[in-house]
Amino acid sequence: MRKPQSFPLIRLLRNLHFFQHLRASWLLVFGVCLALAGQSGLILALPWPFRQIVDHLVQQKATGQDATTAQGLGEFARNALHSLQTTQTADIILISAALLLFLYVSNALLMYLQHYFLVRLGQSVVLSVRRELFTRIITMPAGFFATARSGDLTSRITSDSAEIETILEAIVVVTVRSLPTIIGILLVTFLTDWVFALTFVLAVPLIFLANTGLAQKAKKSIRQQRRIEGGIASSVQESISHQKAVSAMCLEEGLVQEFARSGQESVALAQRAGHYQGMLTSAVDLLIGLTTVLVILVGALRILEGSLTVGQFMVFMAYLNSLFKPVREVSKFASRMSKSTASLERVEEILQLDPRRMGAVEQPDSVPAPALQGAIQLSGVTFGYDPESPVLRDLSLVIPAGKTVALAGGSGSGKSTILQLLLRMYDPQNGSVRIGGQDIRRFTLESLRSQMATVLQDSFLFNLTIRENIRLARPDASDEEVERAAKAAEAHEFIFNLPLGYDTPLGEGGTGLSGGQKRRLAIARAFLKDAPIVLLDEPTTGLDSATERDVITALKRLCSGRTGIIVTHQLSTVTDVDEIYFLQDGIIVEQGSHKELLSRQGPYRSMWVSQAS
Repeated sequence: MRKPQSFPLIRLLRNLHFFQHLRASWLLVFGVCLALAGQSGLILALPWPFRQIVDHLVQQKATGQDATTAQGLGEFARNALHSLQTTQTADIILISAALLLFLYVSNALLMYLQHYFLVRLGQSVVLSVRRELFTRIITMPAGFFATARSGDLTSRITSDSAEIETILEAIVVVTVRSLPTIIGILLVTFLTDWVFALTFVLAVPLIFLANTGLAQKAKKSIRQQRRIEGGIASSVQESISHQKAVSAMCLEEGLVQEFARSGQESVALAQRAGHYQGMLTSAVDLLIGLTTVLVILVGALRILEGSLTVGQFMVFMAYLNSLFKPVREVSKFASRMSKSTASLERVEEILQLDPRRMGAVEQPDSVPAPALQGAIQLSGVTFGYDPESPVLRDLSLVIPAGKTVALAGGSGSGKSTILQLLLRMYDPQNGSVRIGGQDIRRFTLESLRSQMATVLQDSFLFNLTIRENIRLARPDASDEEVERAAKAAEAHEFIFNLPLGYDTPLGEGGTGLSGGQKRRLAIARAFLKDAPIVLLDEPTTGLDSATERDVITALKRLCSGRTGIIVTHQLSTVTDVDEIYFLQDGIIVEQGSHKELLSRQGPYRSMWVSQAS
């Protein structure tokens, strides 16, 4: 039997773990609901003191004339004062006025509490959703980031996730105040005067029908707009991050034109959504206006025939106004939720992704890795980012513990891919990767990666101080340990010469530092981590000869006493390693020391001669 589909909004909220987030703030939920329920009760109570005041004034005769037919303000005032001479009337009016004051003060207090609790609850839930979304994104396998755009992901975390607050407000306000108020007003009017109740009922279903149809059309346009805005955010981030390349290649005009084109698409979709939202607001106001006219006509006829008092009529008019306030709230939230649900569907897309389809994931029965001290062994490894186009083909190699080896070869030969497999960014389609005789798929990812220090070609630095950037490798490290690591990495001297030394703040990506300085900070981080395995990916690429010598000195010191793997296409940097594996098209075609490979007249020697010349 096919499982019945749940209501789309309920499905969306369930996939966002919305109710679990609410449960964590149950005291705030209780406070909001109590305040809203109290307001709903006050809305039903407020008109009745008015009725008592008006009906008792109208029923009293002043100088033989009905108060409802008094001529002029002065005559009405004299008649009213005369009516107050009746003790019973005065008491009723004073009691009713005092009750009105109490109800208004109570309503003001409840409005404040509702706003206070709702803001706190909304921000708490938004933070919780953002934390879950950020955790999911930052822990996704490497394959996810091969196709994802960073600006779009940023938009989902910051802008899209914030819309959960609108959904929360809509759900709480509509279910706890608006709908109970509508039901309560209709129930009271039916019990009091069923003719008036029918005039109220006629408009409500028409308004909700307009809400449903037009809101769905607006949502479709908004969903497309949010997708385009995510693309715009990515383009802007990429353009700013690579501004130097943009200027060097004279790409400004093309990027501006592309930005304008995407912006025009977004504006067109926003205008279409605004068209439907405007129609929705106009339709609701028109139906409210028609209902108001109908109620006034029916009320006037009932008063003239004597079946309705002026006070009762005022109660019904007050209820009519009170009825349409929650109806407008429902309409407003229906319009806003079109945008909110479209945004939250983008959050849901990330939370519902299956990480197993995008790279290596931690197995349920994984265990913490022991100290990684044995040999590294790849056996019959075949791997491709696209399984149909393997990058490594039945590759096998053994790296003895404590030795430093190089993986050399041209671009696309599979050198860096081996490091990706060692870090378990990906798992091979065939074969195994073992350390100390144990398959690394058995280990938890954190316990495996924590025993590997990496220095990449792109030395990623964060918008922190130099000290904080180095300390990322080991947050509990002392200042002395940080400085000792910097000295080992040949970085202490240039850091010491900076105005603020180790407390110098770095811009995003290490703005203001040279490539060599960034690389040495990355090496200092690796020293501080003090891991048994060191993975170096093109560590000297892009450096001048003097800086390269300093970096090579630091790298030799880093690899000493550890298992080191250096990926490079610059053969001059690995002449002193214990073993060199030369790769072509995903297979090892040569293996040996630098001298041995030069003597064989093979592809290694050809590349060496080419680079030397």
